[in-house]
Amino acid sequence: MARGADVARPAVPAPTQARLKLVLEDRVPSPIVVVGFSGPVAQSPDNGALSIAAELLGNGEYGFLRNRLVSQLGIATYASASWTGGLLGGRFTFEAGAAEGVAPEALESAMKTAFADFLKTPLDPVDVERARTGILQAARLGSEALKDRAGVVSYNADVLGDAQSALVDDPRVKDASVADVEATMKRLLKPEDASILVLKPGPRGGYPDALIGSSGTPQPFTAPERAAIDIPKHAAEQAPSATLPAMETATLSNGIKLVHYTMPEAPMVYVAASAAGGWNSVPEGKEGLLELAASMATRGAADRGSADFAKAASDIGAGVGHQAGTLTTMMTLGVPPEKLDQGIGLLADAVLKPRFDKTEWTVLMAQTVDWLNGREADLPGVAGRMAKATLIPQVPGKAAVDWSAKALASISLDEARDAFKAEFTPKAVTFYSVGPMPVATVAASLEKAFGAWTSDTAGYAVEPSPAAHFNGGQKVLLVPEPGASQSALFVARPAPGTDESERAESTAVSNLLGADFSSRLNSVIREEKGYSYGVSSYLMSPMKAGSGLVVATTVERANTGPAITEILKGFAGLTTLPVAQDEVDRTVTVYRRALAGSAETSAGLFSSLIGAVGSGSTLEDQQTRMAARTKLTLDAVQKQALALASLDPSLIVVAGDPDVVMPQLAAIGLKDVEIVKRDEAGEETAMRALDLLGGNRQAPLSASPWRVGMAARRARCTPAPAKGIAARRSTPIDGLNAQPPAAL
Repeated sequence: MARGADVARPAVPAPTQARLKLVLEDRVPSPIVVVGFSGPVAQSPDNGALSIAAELLGNGEYGFLRNRLVSQLGIATYASASWTGGLLGGRFTFEAGAAEGVAPEALESAMKTAFADFLKTPLDPVDVERARTGILQAARLGSEALKDRAGVVSYNADVLGDAQSALVDDPRVKDASVADVEATMKRLLKPEDASILVLKPGPRGGYPDALIGSSGTPQPFTAPERAAIDIPKHAAEQAPSATLPAMETATLSNGIKLVHYTMPEAPMVYVAASAAGGWNSVPEGKEGLLELAASMATRGAADRGSADFAKAASDIGAGVGHQAGTLTTMMTLGVPPEKLDQGIGLLADAVLKPRFDKTEWTVLMAQTVDWLNGREADLPGVAGRMAKATLIPQVPGKAAVDWSAKALASISLDEARDAFKAEFTPKAVTFYSVGPMPVATVAASLEKAFGAWTSDTAGYAVEPSPAAHFNGGQKVLLVPEPGASQSALFVARPAPGTDESERAESTAVSNLLGADFSSRLNSVIREEKGYSYGVSSYLMSPMKAGSGLVVATTVERANTGPAITEILKGFAGLTTLPVAQDEVDRTVTVYRRALAGSAETSAGLFSSLIGAVGSGSTLEDQQTRMAARTKLTLDAVQKQALALASLDPSLIVVAGDPDVVMPQLAAIGLKDVEIVKRDEAGEETAMRALDLLGGNRQAPLSASPWRVGMAARRARCTPAPAKGIAARRSTPIDGLNAQPPAAL
């Protein structure tokens, strides 16, 4: 059937510059300055030049702003830039976060001066080619997975009017010359046209009409009738599944083991040097030591400083990064297959010859402090951190589950250097790789770079993740956030750990309770009552025994009591409303889909591989666990639902305004409420985001996450995520989810 007529689109006027300056306060850890320009529509031929300009100006490792504001002047903790083309117009922004003690006025002035200098400085063709290559590679890898490719095709068809363009290199990027980029910048990015946003630390709210008011009067329009399309119903067929590539192994001459998975069509090869010992392995009061050390190893190695090391990786389409987990710490590499030897040479420099420059240490510590302080503005994070600190109390002599300002301040550059050297030794390291070549090729390349590496050091001991402890009865905590317009809710009760029986059935219960979009709690709290944009439910990870089933959401503060009531009803309903077959089927479908796509891309397989290793498991074991979830039966899930229905014992944490929340808690019968004092000195700072969501997340140590624009690592002409490139800082692969659909 032919497609019906499109809805007529209004004529798009040429973009005009707002030339505004807004000075606002918000819950940010330090002042942030954003400079922005209006730009052309996404179809404009200028998109390629603007994308390259954003990369040259704002690359987080060696961009012009990073070099000037962070490395040379030391007045910013990060600097970034981005170009985003849209249907009606685009925006080019660059931003920076002030270093400690730097006034926003001083930062703004330095940013304007730096930008003016950038516009006046002739572009180096080598830098332009590096930026072009990175943008094109990111776009290719971002559409490697079929679902992502479909998304890019849909976007390009709708916004660019050309679906086919999603499958080829963007000619606007590919063909943009140095002269094109320079001319486009000078024509569209005139300093006098800039709009400025200054965000200062302070209370949230009080936004001006320019941000929240309407810019015009809405006008009605009539859409033409479209004929309905009958979608045929097909009988269900056998669910597809994917077979993992065979695990192959080799051993280097110095005894280091290599575990490899061959994927013949892979566009990249990924390698991880995984060392035993992670967050749990450091002593009390040194939390974050190994993560900071691994991050430093990516910030310059051998005879290259931080910027030159990152450029050397970019020049061959590679990225060297790190992954710090609870049980292991990894140095990672992603590189085109034809550049394998060069990429492994860079990985070897990071592992064997990290520089640990004092200047980069100062930058890293400032960024980490910024991150720690900034997380206090995230109300759901505040509730989750308090809950985990309650459920997993400090064990004397062992690492706490929380970062702290005190621990961070106690770690020196020398300690980080010594810790890295002690951890990354031949006796403690195993290599893991995924790529198109056979294991022998990877082993030969590793042998050339690492074969002569010797050391008698045993490395760090692996410490298992502690279990969650629920005391008898129901405990209710209130974390005060005076004036908060919302309340963050966290409700947890005991559940099986990753290695305990009934874990699979518990996953299904979690999904039907709150994880699915059509789950019971989402249907009521989001759809029926309108209390929240959504509810999440998950099993705590990675503890092998003694986990928890968590329901979390954020609601308007006036609905705190009613929302908690509905959550409690949801748990009770596991007894009164038996689990239905379609609720089980949804979980089965999720894992069938995950199995079918487990080896779809080399980046995805590598991410799953290092995620499994980091949790003390194997890729094959994770696959077996997912397969078990595709065979769940209604009887078994119903039985486990009954076992998880009781909230005795349980923990309820609310983060919100005490004056508004306390009366509501009393009204629903929660009168024994403990108000938790938040330490003004910042001791209760960011809870390490490793476990609560079942992922290997960690502090974004490369740049502040409190950026207004959240500028992408690479500016692109399409919105496809830059999957597949090994990140150079805090994640092993950009944009990838290292975990299956729910914690296994």
